[in-house]
Amino acid sequence: MKNYHFIIAIVCLNILTFKTYSQSEYRYYNGKAHERNKNMVISPNDYKKGSVIDRIESAINDALRLGVNSIEIPRVDVVEGKTEWLIERAIVLPSDFTLILKDCLIRLAPGTKDNIITNSGARTQPLTGNKNIKIVGQGNVVLSGGMESHFDPPGDRSGYKTIGILLYNTEHFIIEGIKIEESQTYAISVENGCAYGRISNIELYSTNKYPNQDGIDVLKGCHDIIIENITGISGDDMIALTGLRRSPNLKSYGMEIVGSRITDNDDIYNIIINNIQGTTAGGHHIIRLLNHDGVKIYNIFISNVMDTSKEGDIQNKAAVLIGDGAYYSISKNQLGETSRIFVNNVLSRSKSVIKIRGTLKDAVIRNIVGYGENTIVVDYGNAPIENVKVIDSFLF
Repeated sequence: MKNYHFIIAIVCLNILTFKTYSQSEYRYYNGKAHERNKNMVISPNDYKKGSVIDRIESAINDALRLGVNSIEIPRVDVVEGKTEWLIERAIVLPSDFTLILKDCLIRLAPGTKDNIITNSGARTQPLTGNKNIKIVGQGNVVLSGGMESHFDPPGDRSGYKTIGILLYNTEHFIIEGIKIEESQTYAISVENGCAYGRISNIELYSTNKYPNQDGIDVLKGCHDIIIENITGISGDDMIALTGLRRSPNLKSYGMEIVGSRITDNDDIYNIIINNIQGTTAGGHHIIRLLNHDGVKIYNIFISNVMDTSKEGDIQNKAAVLIGDGAYYSISKNQLGETSRIFVNNVLSRSKSVIKIRGTLKDAVIRNIVGYGENTIVVDYGNAPIENVKVIDSFLF
């Protein structure tokens, strides 16, 4: 009898030990037990049921539940037997999450009216912020907006879901190592609270097929962002910092998920733009700074910009455009609202290398070179400027 009680005790202890071990060391995903390991690679190829985006979402959900907080999308979709991942809605990323794209092509399925990638806070009601989101490309990674327009009308008149990668109010983000082809409008847009981020090693390829195919847009309310090592061709402006506000009664949201309504933190500041080699298919601007309606743009460093258009290509209007006399709704840009702008090392065959069309204060423009069909190195408009220094400008 004593031996019987001893055996029962041992069995109970083993069950308790196994249960504790299971709770601490094992988690389940895709119906199977797996050791909890933060180095685990979770892929949508682990899931056999559902559409492509269903499987990606299942991978994200299990990665969160396991504490891995990362998934990898490889080159081949083994379930579909294709080297193309056709998605019917956006990949939505939560906070503290890394999306690794490895030698893969992700394309919006025909007719899909959505972003390619966005953050989860952009899809909640009310909208919420996110942090620590990384979108990392390894190898030859392509995000495609599709083979034709998915919107009627095409382009920016159909709003923010035409954007490829859209981040709203996201701090500490990284977007790197990706080629973006024929986005429905902007390839990448960060807006309203995005900060402490880096967008780097991005190749753009858009042919001006749809209206407003900008490359990378930083919209009002963003700060402390690095944009570097950007190459290729955009349809419209390659990189744009745009701060515009409109009446709070405006119903249309346009290209910002919260619309252009006034908030307390709409300024754009502390932005570094470096090593930009590219051009625009539509003959627009490689870099554009545009602010009105009381929004300030300041503390901007623009360095090492090379216009890669060739003789016979469409000539860009300017390599760098600062300000504009149009596009305001509430009030026109005032002197002091665009300040501490530093532009260095720009080479271009555009009509004007640097074009100033709005107010500008406390700025240094240095080592600016025009060549080919270029006629003006630094082109001043009629807007007031103050303490703007041009050092070493050349026309060859």
